[in-house]
Amino acid sequence: MDDTYIITGGSKGLGAAIIRQLLEQGAAVHCISRSENETLRQEALRMEGQLTFHAYDLAQTEGIDSLMERILAQPDGVASVTLINNAGMIEPMVSIGRAAPDDLQRSLQVNLVAPAALTNSFIRLTQAWPIVKRVVGISSGAGRKPYPGWGAYCTAKAGLDMLTRCVGVEQVQQPHPVLICSVAPGVVDTDMQREIRAASEEDFPQVGRFVQLQEQGELRSPEDTAKQLLHLLQANAFEQGEVADLRTKEPVS
Repeated sequence: MDDTYIITGGSKGLGAAIIRQLLEQGAAVHCISRSENETLRQEALRMEGQLTFHAYDLAQTEGIDSLMERILAQPDGVASVTLINNAGMIEPMVSIGRAAPDDLQRSLQVNLVAPAALTNSFIRLTQAWPIVKRVVGISSGAGRKPYPGWGAYCTAKAGLDMLTRCVGVEQVQQPHPVLICSVAPGVVDTDMQREIRAASEEDFPQVGRFVQLQEQGELRSPEDTAKQLLHLLQANAFEQGEVADLRTKEPVS
């Protein structure tokens, strides 16, 4: 029996770290991303698990249902199936009133609409399956605290957290529920953090704080973050509909 994982934005950063650790565990991993990580593909050939890339731009919703139908077409022999909505973008980093409408739309599409559509398809296709089913949203403290210049990003992450709570109360009523949780990983050393540090004070007044975090060595590595997340997830440490923060989540033995 295989454990199957579907992860968005897995070609770099936290997503790639999660995929590497899942492959080491022998899982079947489906990566949905705009670009393929050839290095990761080559590494996968030497690991126990199986990696399949699906080239898809999450700024488009029209093909999400058919993509998920292809991925989830063969449930035989699957012990568990997990969707990890990891893909995200920080842009546009600019105060509301100065943002381009197309940039706002793309941000909300990638950070909120796509995860909602993927979760909707996942639940529709797997609801009747009598196996372990999970949806994990990679959220942010920005969904719980406003940051000037991050209006689109904060709004989307707050929406992702509320989607998690809503699906949680819906799934409690199901005979074969899908467990859903939303997890803020903390400040992780990824390309997104480099984009933040490159912002101007005019666009993002708190840029100095994030520069300081990097200079003081306070960024978490993607590898350590992935290890903690997977340990908690596979130990069933998250409650139905939980909105959690890895920095304060109690460890499990």
